[in-house]
Amino acid sequence: MKKVSIISPCYNGASYLPHFLQSLTEQTYTNVEFIFVNDGSTDNSEQLFLDYKPRLEQKGWSVIYIKQDNAGQAAALNKGLKIFSGDYLLWPDSDDILLPQHIEQKVSFMEAHPEYALAFCQLEEVAENDLDKPLHIIERIPEKEDNLFSDLIHNRNILWPPIGAIIRSSAFLDVLPQREIYEGKGGQNFQMLLPLASKYQAGYIKEVLGKYVVRETSHSRVQNDFIRRQNDLLDIWTHTILKLSTLNDSDKLRNLFDAYDYYEQTKRAATAKPASTTQTIWIFGCIPLFTIKKRKNTTKIKLLKFIPFIKIH
Repeated sequence: MKKVSIISPCYNGASYLPHFLQSLTEQTYTNVEFIFVNDGSTDNSEQLFLDYKPRLEQKGWSVIYIKQDNAGQAAALNKGLKIFSGDYLLWPDSDDILLPQHIEQKVSFMEAHPEYALAFCQLEEVAENDLDKPLHIIERIPEKEDNLFSDLIHNRNILWPPIGAIIRSSAFLDVLPQREIYEGKGGQNFQMLLPLASKYQAGYIKEVLGKYVVRETSHSRVQNDFIRRQNDLLDIWTHTILKLSTLNDSDKLRNLFDAYDYYEQTKRAATAKPASTTQTIWIFGCIPLFTIKKRKNTTKIKLLKFIPFIKIH
């Protein structure tokens, strides 16, 4: 039986953590390494986890508890990435719910399809105040010729909730041997998936295996800071794309231009106002300006700005 590692960061999750942990106790798969990272919670998340820990260990699971000062979800995820040892990797959010055969069916699919390095299942989207009422089914329906890498760059037809994914660890370590992602604000799933999609194929499990819980305070519902979040994502895109070992420099810049084009389109759509001028601005391209600082074992990349080539009529 293949070993599955689950990494789950948590910050102040007391209101929803019991649903997640209960769903883990109901899993039919037993060879699991569960890494729970408490990202400096100030509520009783720690006690809730410790209450469930013996029940998970009784199932034969290896349970690892990491507690750190609050450093953000990416930093918490990195703590688990440094030490996980499973053949497969899951990283669900601690407010989601895994159906009982979630792990078992994902592993069965991956074992039957060695050509895939990652796979996605279907999910039910539910509201936090009614977990039993599906709002709709979340799934990725790829084009005839699937291009997950391009879709990730353009945020097109993407199944974002991490609960939907499973990764083959050997492929993950091939493209991310450093076992860490950039510790920016958000974009963890993009950073986990893009390097894999740049080299490997993805498969799709046509069955609902989990519930994606939408909370009123979740990132998907908060729109007031939309532009700030888009700026954060552009920062994530820059670091992730420029560090891809599977692309040459020209391909990195081309994909960075594509990502910036998507960023500009969404930013304009979010801040659209009635036109007050007849000027037309043609954007022919952009030059990314960034600094690269190299030390012994680390490379820090900071995007400064993009300079567009424009012509005004």
